[in-house]
Amino acid sequence: MNSLLLTGGRVIDPANRLDSSTDVLLLDGKVAAIGAEAATQAPPEVERMDVGGLVVCPGLIDLHVHLREPGQTQKETIATGTAAAARGGFTSIVCMPNTTPTIDNAGTVALIHERAAQHGIVNVFVAGAISRNIAGEELASIGSLKRAGVVAITDDGHCVQNNELMRRALEYAKMFDLPVMDHCQD
Repeated sequence: MNSLLLTGGRVIDPANRLDSSTDVLLLDGKVAAIGAEAATQAPPEVERMDVGGLVVCPGLIDLHVHLREPGQTQKETIATGTAAAARGGFTSIVCMPNTTPTIDNAGTVALIHERAAQHGIVNVFVAGAISRNIAGEELASIGSLKRAGVVAITDDGHCVQNNELMRRALEYAKMFDLPVMDHCQD
């Protein structure tokens, strides 16, 4: 289903300041037209789907996902987590570092990127740990994590209690242009 005419849906597109009931034409998997011209530009053989009462929007991004792979695949895997995300309308997710082993080194980041390329069906971005083993005692190698491709750092639900360690983490985060995601549950 690479070509489709969606009719009557509520189209929400913040980038183009659009929020109205209208049509969307998808050709070869890409948006070809929005609005009245969508129906007029649609080839006669294109499948049409009435999406009245539904929202049509750019893919959503979930900034806090627990994929649990590696190490806790009985809870979740990259394949099952990304399938669930896609089913919910998410096209990108950021996985948290509370895996076994913890995402606190470049090797684990590479493993997740490799498995996401093989088994993921949405974009998988990786958040690295602030501290080794998310223990709050020793700083993770933030520069190596950045070079490996993490998009943020966090100890995911664990509060870094050591003020000096957190200050250094924030300095490194600034140096490597990495957001710090902090939400303490303790």
